[in-house]
Amino acid sequence: MKLRLPVSALTDAVSYTAKALPSRAPVPVMLGMLLATHDGGLRLSAADGEVYTSATVSAEIADDGTALVPGRLLADICSRLPKTADVDLELVDGDTRLVVGCGTARFTLPLLPVDEYPATVALPDAIATVQADVLAEAVAQVAVAASTDTALPALTGIKLRLDGELLHLNATDRYRMAHKELTVRPTGTLPAPTKRGKKKDSEDGAVALVPAKNLAEAAKALEGEHVLTLHWSEGLLGLSIPGGRTYMTRLLDGYEFPKMDGFFGGEWPMTLSLPVAEAVAALQRVALVATRNTPVRLVVEPGGEQLRIEAGSGDDAQASDRIPAHTTGQADNDGADTEGLVLAFNPQFLTDALKALGTSEAELRVRHPHKPAYLAGRLGDDIDATYQHLVMPVRLSG
Repeated sequence: MKLRLPVSALTDAVSYTAKALPSRAPVPVMLGMLLATHDGGLRLSAADGEVYTSATVSAEIADDGTALVPGRLLADICSRLPKTADVDLELVDGDTRLVVGCGTARFTLPLLPVDEYPATVALPDAIATVQADVLAEAVAQVAVAASTDTALPALTGIKLRLDGELLHLNATDRYRMAHKELTVRPTGTLPAPTKRGKKKDSEDGAVALVPAKNLAEAAKALEGEHVLTLHWSEGLLGLSIPGGRTYMTRLLDGYEFPKMDGFFGGEWPMTLSLPVAEAVAALQRVALVATRNTPVRLVVEPGGEQLRIEAGSGDDAQASDRIPAHTTGQADNDGADTEGLVLAFNPQFLTDALKALGTSEAELRVRHPHKPAYLAGRLGDDIDATYQHLVMPVRLSG
């Protein structure tokens, strides 16, 4: 192998591919990044057994070849090279070392055994295309509701369901639920039905449970004003964009995702219209005195045109703030008036939900202080029904 390419191009490709490098590995070879000349360019690949990344970059190829280099070290080296220069890569010493040369700088890296590196995983068939930035926004909106508790693996995932031209995304950690739907362009090829798992999903369309952390990282890494292709097969979800970048992740097979049908529907007798930026700022201020697992309280002010946000009580630190809020209807308050209605929430959960809406105005819909509250963004006189969020309230003592 002997080739030359711009440092900026190599650095960008190495940084992206390194996302699949494990922090620790059962065998040293898994810490390697595979470099191989391919169709007049350089292809980089990495994997940790769950996530697989690859990137292709144009290069001037003098000699073809393949090398498995220590991935983190290569990334560190690239980050220190001058971005306006070219870099030379060359195998030496009987193809046992890789020389990285840039200007007056020269690095000689020992190689890992290529023959011990696991075979690369093939990208599944394409099933749909979508704008990359649209998917990135959708995944980010839903991922905030996914659990990080690995003791409940199913809740750490985002459930994808492809039904015709609609892609549905769902996530929940039991205390909040998020649902997003977006329009995609099917390719006409559906993923093979799953053979694994405890129960067969009876819903229409193709269904997969994807690790939320992996899907969020992939969508963010590949976002931009270009088309993204979804690849899907039994046990694997892949994303690819023009230019040769791919990201694949194993699915959460064998786990049953909770049913979310019916939670977002029905009647919501009370609606509060809120300015998102002001609500988020007030929540973050007031939450400064909310100790661990202590909720913030939302109190409907007399007249229904203001909402008081407060936290703390008794001898503890206390805080309160007010924001404009237009209230219509009346929730079930166990016979009491709506004015003075108190809603209590985990401040971080409510803040996450408001930020995820992506609109300047929000609607908070309420049935009862002890039942889940519905959040959606306002678009003019209507709500954005493509993204819906439920937040469980906290039951106040006394």
